[in-house]
Amino acid sequence: MKISKLLMVVSLVLVYETYGQPIEEKDIFSMSLEELMNVEITTASKRAQKISDAPATVISFSAAQIEQFGWRDLKDMFRALTGVDVSYDVQGEVKTLVTMRGVEGNQKILVLQDGQRQNPITGERFIFGHNIPLSIYKRIEIVYGPASALYGADAYAGVINLITKDGSDIDGYSGSIGYISTQAIDGHLSFGKKIDETTDILLFGRIYNGYDFPYHKYYTDSLDYGTVNTYTGRLGQLDKVYPIKNWNLLGKIRYKKFLLGFDWQHQLESNAPSAIPSNYAYVRNNVWGQDIRHIYGIYDLIKNENFNLETLVTLGDYEINPASNFFIPIDTNNDNLLDSAAPGYKYGYSGYLQLGIKSDWMVNEKLNFIAGLTADNVISFPKTKNLQHPFALDGLLEDDLSQFVDTNGYTFGMIGLTDSVFGKRNYKNFGAYVQAQYSPFEKLSITLGGRFDYNSIYKETFNPRVGVIFKTTEKLTFKALVGTAFIAPSNYYRWENWANPYAMHIPNLNIKPEKLRSYEVSGIYFPTKSLSLRASIFRNDMTDIIRPIPAGDQPNNYPYYNPLRLLIGELPNTGFVEINGNLGAIYSQGFELDLTCQLRGLLFSVGYSFTDGLDKEEYDSKLPKVSQHKLNTNLTYQYKKFFASLTVRYYGDIWTAPTNSLYGGGQTIPGATILYLNAGYNLTSNLAATLAIDNMLNTKHYGAAPYGESIWIQPRAPQSLIKVYGGLKFRF
Repeated sequence: MKISKLLMVVSLVLVYETYGQPIEEKDIFSMSLEELMNVEITTASKRAQKISDAPATVISFSAAQIEQFGWRDLKDMFRALTGVDVSYDVQGEVKTLVTMRGVEGNQKILVLQDGQRQNPITGERFIFGHNIPLSIYKRIEIVYGPASALYGADAYAGVINLITKDGSDIDGYSGSIGYISTQAIDGHLSFGKKIDETTDILLFGRIYNGYDFPYHKYYTDSLDYGTVNTYTGRLGQLDKVYPIKNWNLLGKIRYKKFLLGFDWQHQLESNAPSAIPSNYAYVRNNVWGQDIRHIYGIYDLIKNENFNLETLVTLGDYEINPASNFFIPIDTNNDNLLDSAAPGYKYGYSGYLQLGIKSDWMVNEKLNFIAGLTADNVISFPKTKNLQHPFALDGLLEDDLSQFVDTNGYTFGMIGLTDSVFGKRNYKNFGAYVQAQYSPFEKLSITLGGRFDYNSIYKETFNPRVGVIFKTTEKLTFKALVGTAFIAPSNYYRWENWANPYAMHIPNLNIKPEKLRSYEVSGIYFPTKSLSLRASIFRNDMTDIIRPIPAGDQPNNYPYYNPLRLLIGELPNTGFVEINGNLGAIYSQGFELDLTCQLRGLLFSVGYSFTDGLDKEEYDSKLPKVSQHKLNTNLTYQYKKFFASLTVRYYGDIWTAPTNSLYGGGQTIPGATILYLNAGYNLTSNLAATLAIDNMLNTKHYGAAPYGESIWIQPRAPQSLIKVYGGLKFRF
């Protein structure tokens, strides 16, 4: 049974708060900077500890900080993070492309909610769109670097943990309603209540409906969206708009030692931006949608001062909306004008049941153990080929590829692949992890840990971690960290297939895990209670990179088979063919500097990062999609009932791939400086007016494009110009 049916029935369900006790929410100006920058977090070790004691580089944002900066969705937070490259407006399956410390790929950042995995378990790219509202979270914790030693697959570039508020944090109703200048409405409503000392309830809903920025009206260069304005015939009559139809549901209830909850993330946004408009039409019909859902419960078997033991049951799924499609323009008159279009619909589904148990044992003041076991049973129906009609949800999970069978019975012409009906590709995964943190004396802490995973597809993987923390004084802490991570060669990569008259992507069942080893030395220094400094030096070495590569020659040059070639007058055994495979190695290295100071109603921070590296594929090239120099400046001010914040994001020229159709061969995409403003006024103690302006100087700028930056994707991704949000926040 799909989890969506269960969610229809569940009225009160729970989410687990976190692996430790939450901090008390305070106004950011009522806390000293040392308190603000060294709060208690849980993500780095799955147990509560101060940031300075965690064996990782961790940044934490409170609900008050989120509100001060006007971040409405998780993607907004990236503008303020040191060492992160971000392109906000790219193709629909990605939406916002995020690269942490030179490690590119949304599927390489593990997103958690209250410690629960949010990424699709089958490896699809995580979408950072207008689909992850921040108003329901009391804290966001960002862990830089690999964390597979605790979390298993996909905790590769970093981990983001979204920690929900409790009912007691709301104590009634709270919400917001706002209008965005792109013609969209954004609103949410929360109900929370602490019934008594044993029972706490929270319910939350959010709607974001309307349109995104009309890129083609402002980026009219033929390299960007010029083709959009030349559509003719039936295609030219279609609305050139970029729809957003998103909503979220979340609930949790805690009763004594038991918690049970749900979340449902429904996303449907334009699939067009950053695709080449002569290949994929920039019209209302071209959309990408998906649903991510979970029901889960945790029970504390034992909970005391020195030993905790808890069990976990999670039922989750991921589903591509059957309306999702790649809307392909067609020149029906052979006059070099695009006048019609045909959708290529997509569908995919995965569901899983996870059982887990975790223990936290404080042996004594010097020694602590964390250990756990997980078991996943996964149903996986990989993304289909392009379909002429939306997938029939009342039918079997099957993708009929019989039209791609050649005269010898091989699908796609792949020798040995005689299966032409692709169905479910289920698998199991078992994980076991342990971590010990030992302090031989007061100023020194040593962390050793590792996780073993056995997957029924790719077999064994082991990932260790080592951390040393040395507190020279109460004000100065040094950390030395070594960790590893891996990306699972999931069914998404193994069975991905698509075809059009010009190119074809075929399955590859022999992909190995992509691996990363990271080294880092960092320091945290508080010269005064109003000033903090952080510095980090890091190196990431990645091998067996999973990426699209040209399909190799088969024995005796046996040809691949693409019958769609006949539509353009070519033979079916010709044309470009690619697969997902392991190719090359990558390293990234650099350093980060963060300075934060506080003076009464003023909070100021600046972060600079330098990132260098090399992609060793068939040629050595600079890291694509990365700018070497990045600077983020954040200024927050509060006076009586008024508050305001200003973020200035500077990124230098962006390296591109050698295959980039515009900038390849050592050229770069020009960098830019972008300003973000957020301001508000508390009309009463329960009502506030807010104003947010993104790209307030209306600066034309570009970001890195996803994938190969050529053939189907634009070599650069035009970013939206000015966006204005105005709204009201309330509680009662």
